[in-house]
Amino acid sequence: MMVLASEYVTGFFIPIIILLGLASISSILISIFKLKFLPTFAIEILIGLLIARWFNNYLAELRFEQVAAGIYVLSLSMIMFLSGYEVDFDIFKEVIAEDAEKSSTRHINIFRTALFISILTYLFSVIISIGINRFFANNQILGIILLAFVFASTFAAMVVPILHNENLLETVIGKIIATIANLSEIVSIGFLTVLMIALEVDRKYAVIFLLLAIILVLYRVIRKYKIGKIFDKIAEGIDHLVTRVIIVLILFLVFLSDYSGGEYILGAFFAGMFVRHTQFSEEVVTSLSRIIYGVFAPMFFILVGTRIDILHFIQDVSNIWLVVILFFAYLLVELPVLMLLKWYNLNTIIPSMVLISCTVIVPIAAGHIGLSHNLFSETFSQAMILASILVCILGTILFKIEFPFGNYKKKYKGHQENYE
Repeated sequence: MMVLASEYVTGFFIPIIILLGLASISSILISIFKLKFLPTFAIEILIGLLIARWFNNYLAELRFEQVAAGIYVLSLSMIMFLSGYEVDFDIFKEVIAEDAEKSSTRHINIFRTALFISILTYLFSVIISIGINRFFANNQILGIILLAFVFASTFAAMVVPILHNENLLETVIGKIIATIANLSEIVSIGFLTVLMIALEVDRKYAVIFLLLAIILVLYRVIRKYKIGKIFDKIAEGIDHLVTRVIIVLILFLVFLSDYSGGEYILGAFFAGMFVRHTQFSEEVVTSLSRIIYGVFAPMFFILVGTRIDILHFIQDVSNIWLVVILFFAYLLVELPVLMLLKWYNLNTIIPSMVLISCTVIVPIAAGHIGLSHNLFSETFSQAMILASILVCILGTILFKIEFPFGNYKKKYKGHQENYE
């Protein structure tokens, strides 16, 4: 019996070894074939699609489905922590700026512009969601609302680093894009939680109010007293204490959020926001983010792919058309970005629209909610994720190559050199 128990315990590592091994291979292939213009997570999801049938059958034989589910939840929580951490409220304070891509210099109110575009985007999302409501499995009103927030969402944790890598984050157009991305992520994730609570109205009201009270009190205290700097002094000489505290905070808020009837990703998202405003040492957060991006994120995205039986999915041509419809829906809801033509050329606006439409975390979470409450069919949920992956691939390609955004980047770099 001891031998069997030992074999079971060591077998626990098999899913982790497979997932991290495949993630390492994907990184090597990206480097060898110079595919760095593609988002790494998209490649990882594609790998998951390819191994889905074999991987799921193998786990079923070992009876390790719950292990994979645990890795999935933990990894998504860690990713949402980073999403919350990267929400930069300070960018909202950059109210007035100047940009001069066209012949005349104009003043641009960054926050008002981003907010107005975001509001119009949500209106467009509702309209387009109504147009495709025949695909919903049940309760069309809730399905329309949920899908509208999916279409209008943006993966800020992907968009903001791309802007930074392309030297666009300090430009006005870069700040507008980043502000829209942050706003849409906050609103969409917040709505997912409100929806979960609304759908679970018979659950623990006291715990829900406790969660909200803790969030408000912690946020006010953290903002006022900058607890992170104080804690850094206390933690001097104690190895990795801050890292442990951050991880405990993430897991506690994830547990509390899920226990209160909300979606567990909300707790992780708020944990990221708290850690940012506590102003902990950047070295601690940087080391933690390396672990998350290097270990948890690859496993999560591969697992996302394994949850879609692509061979069964593409056997029906209507499923492929559904992916195409959703793909264009993600892009069309961003038409309000065209109002920036007042200040920028079309070659700048088009890739901006595509980049803002990039989203993957909210579709995954919404798909989970839709399936749990019979709002979406499994096919629709899978199509929603596949379409979001295609948009992310298109968005990153447009920003990694020089055309069409290259002209603007060259102007900006030239302006910097002249200024220096």
